[in-house]
Amino acid sequence: MALVAAVGAVLVAPTPALAVPAFARVNNLPCATCHTSFPKLTAFGENFMRNGFQVQEGGAEPATQGKGFASALDFLAFRGRMKLFESKDNQTLLTTEPNATVTSIGTNEQTYLYVAGSAWKNISVWMENSLVAGGGTSNYALGFHNLGGTSLANIRFGRFTNTEWLSVSNQKRFLDPAYIAYGVSTSNATGRDRVSSGGATDSVELYGNSGPAFYGVGYTPGATANANSDGNYWGTVRFDLQSGAIAGSNISAQHYSGTDTNNTTTALGKNKFSFTNIGANLRLEDLELYGFYVKGKEDNYNFAGAKRDHTGLTAEANYKFSPECSAAVRYEVVNSDDDATLKKGLLTPGIVYSPYENLRIMAYYAKDLDKDGDGKKSNVFLTNAQFAF
Repeated sequence: MALVAAVGAVLVAPTPALAVPAFARVNNLPCATCHTSFPKLTAFGENFMRNGFQVQEGGAEPATQGKGFASALDFLAFRGRMKLFESKDNQTLLTTEPNATVTSIGTNEQTYLYVAGSAWKNISVWMENSLVAGGGTSNYALGFHNLGGTSLANIRFGRFTNTEWLSVSNQKRFLDPAYIAYGVSTSNATGRDRVSSGGATDSVELYGNSGPAFYGVGYTPGATANANSDGNYWGTVRFDLQSGAIAGSNISAQHYSGTDTNNTTTALGKNKFSFTNIGANLRLEDLELYGFYVKGKEDNYNFAGAKRDHTGLTAEANYKFSPECSAAVRYEVVNSDDDATLKKGLLTPGIVYSPYENLRIMAYYAKDLDKDGDGKKSNVFLTNAQFAF
């Protein structure tokens, strides 16, 4: 009923939005140029971001007019996500214990002040700062592009995910829930400089592309305020098809390794880890098929449960029935022979309705597949509204 009420309230013929996000204002382009269903990017949108939010390869000269405050506002946007209705059904299997159902209505999930664009030729700024008190995220990057006049040399500094340029980004997702295979931390012990295979950390990355080939090399000191002196590194390669019926389709691979030293003034030992990721994205006219496989290896220092290897697999498909209506289904599973608490599986179908290009209403049902075998499931039905202007 909640979904019917939410969708029914806006099931009218789409009309142009009265306010559009920063990129659309600056470049006078519809949102669909860069997004399939925001925040997920099209092939054009990915290249646009790589190039420092510049349409022209090599960087376009900024406009000479409009240097006042009103022009600066073109780089600002608000993004929000409100939970219209959520129901969590916690089941204990093979017992007579009643299910415990928890509901939420009208919860503000996230509100961001968003800054993005190229204020100078080949220098970009990207920031998303949460306005939710006590529980938000803050990601950002300052990029320098086409160094030496070549697309092979770009560098960015900031707090961002290492999955940005992979076939499946952990940030720009079609369905809301973060991928569970990207969420496994490198240690289950508290007080350690833990990272995950898809989280955001303070980092620097050098990247570039020539034709269909892309590379990236990144470094991060770790996830906490106390820097990891050994550091963590990743390397990315990707290949994109640039023409034909499946133009924009791609394959990618990444290796991420380092240490998650104990977060104290004296390191108690080196805890070596590595993540290897292989992904692919098949883009057809209205259908996208994409997924990734990640293998995590962990050899922690002297504490219980030191060895903690795992694998993760994700497969997702989305189909656009019309400019306003889309549907998707995701299957994901994490397995580990070393730590049973890591085991998890979800099957998540979802639908998206966009009455305006910068407003979308989404509903999904995340079914717990009980991969850990503990006899308990937590199934979630959620519908929310997202906007950007």
